[in-house]
Amino acid sequence: MSVRVSDAERERWEAARAESGRREMGAWVRAVVEDVLAGRAEGETPGEEKGPTPLPPINQDTYDELCRIGANLNQLVRYTHQDGVLHPAVEAALFEVGNAALALRGIEPMRSTDPE
Repeated sequence: MSVRVSDAERERWEAARAESGRREMGAWVRAVVEDVLAGRAEGETPGEEKGPTPLPPINQDTYDELCRIGANLNQLVRYTHQDGVLHPAVEAALFEVGNAALALRGIEPMRSTDPE
């Protein structure tokens, strides 16, 4: 699908896209159309990128700590790859830390059968 716009329209669209926080024009156009079709809330910027809800400080601190733990586990994984063997306990720990971080964000945890 393509849309032709005048130079003035393109400038207005680019300004609105930038204000929304989106980087890609196509993603912004889709979001604006979906917002209009869904009847966006009063005061919302059309096409505004909607990330996860900000976490309360205690959850943010926990999330940050999980990220640090995950980084440490990733270093262990790098060391095990030097030997060519990933210990199953390290792999399981990485998986659980990742799921804990997802759960704190209110995102559905992964299953071990999900593709990576």
